[in-house]
Amino acid sequence: MPVTKRKVGDVDKNVKKTTVTTQSSNSKFDEFQKHLMTGISYMIPVLIMGGLLGALSQLIPYVFMGIDPSMSIVDAINTGSYSASSENILKFAYILQTFGFKLFGFAIPIFAAFAAQSIGGKTALICGFIGGVVANNPIETLNIVDGSYQPVAPAPSGFFGGLLIAFLIGYFVRFLNNHIKVSHNWMAFKTTFLIPLISVLTTMILMIYVITPIGAFLNESVKNLLTSAGKSGGIVYAILLSLTTAFDLGGAVNKAAGFVATGLAVDKIMPLTARVIAIVTPSIGLGLSALLDKYIVKRRVYDRQLREAAKTSVFLAFMGISEGAIPFALENPAFTIPLYMIGALIGALIGVGFGAVQWFPESAIWAWPLVENIVPYICGILVGSLFIAIVNILYRNNQIKKGKLVVQEWVI
Repeated sequence: MPVTKRKVGDVDKNVKKTTVTTQSSNSKFDEFQKHLMTGISYMIPVLIMGGLLGALSQLIPYVFMGIDPSMSIVDAINTGSYSASSENILKFAYILQTFGFKLFGFAIPIFAAFAAQSIGGKTALICGFIGGVVANNPIETLNIVDGSYQPVAPAPSGFFGGLLIAFLIGYFVRFLNNHIKVSHNWMAFKTTFLIPLISVLTTMILMIYVITPIGAFLNESVKNLLTSAGKSGGIVYAILLSLTTAFDLGGAVNKAAGFVATGLAVDKIMPLTARVIAIVTPSIGLGLSALLDKYIVKRRVYDRQLREAAKTSVFLAFMGISEGAIPFALENPAFTIPLYMIGALIGALIGVGFGAVQWFPESAIWAWPLVENIVPYICGILVGSLFIAIVNILYRNNQIKKGKLVVQEWVI
């Protein structure tokens, strides 16, 4: 009987090749997660500091001093009905408000800077920070307005823009460092002039001609969609408004939703109920997932840093601030953002469907007395938040069991 000759090394090579491929795939994902979490870890303190100052600035006038929630701090001062000491307190609250919410503007640049630095080093850090700033405050470009060129600022790309520029510029700087070869005498020229110049020009081109136009397109599309839905009214408008509000937490889509919704509310065409519910629901749901995980799956599904950030997210949500949920959207956007949207949609449908009405553009807890038929409003927030919390806990627990997610201190 003929015997087929086989080289022993053939089998070993195949096995080795398969193993290397799997390890390479895993290492790429681990590398991506490492860069992502580096940016998030530096961003969280900025969000907490800004959120706490911003929250305090709202607690002073609307809770401690009992100012009407429909009145701004400046309007309250201008009424002239407060003593000199009360006016000074209100002025201090205004400073806290301005400074605290200004800090929020640094969250995306900080994330983009340190995520990029984790990939490409110091030059990438600077370019990531610049890109993050432009993501929040787009550069004006010249456009023809009424027959002449005028500077026009497009819509911001928000944390999506920060995420994109962090990884694009980080890997681009790494590529330049690895592939631009110069002699030892020209090394200083390469690292202090050539690569920084190419990198910052690339950052500018990407932000102005690629990333920001995407944000502007989304902004305009959402405006048109919501405007037409608002005219048709009812549940369709509530569905679209809640989904677009929860989509990017202050980015281009969210801002477009706010622009249209506020305009329709001012004209008394459609209330803001779905929007104000959608602003707070994701942040509360996320925080609940860090509090309820040990009771539902008997383990922690977040590490200590993200658990603390989640608790802060709940507190900020009751202050009407949704930015506390951004780190979690960045950690796993493919899962978390759709979850935010569905939870916000559930909450909005319950609130709107059972007759809750809010015309005032404020989602903080001290504005809740302005809601008509508040019980379904609160029920909508509670049910939507619990949906986000429970689904998030079960998903992360499943990822832990599969070995795709490692969480420190997860055993109770």
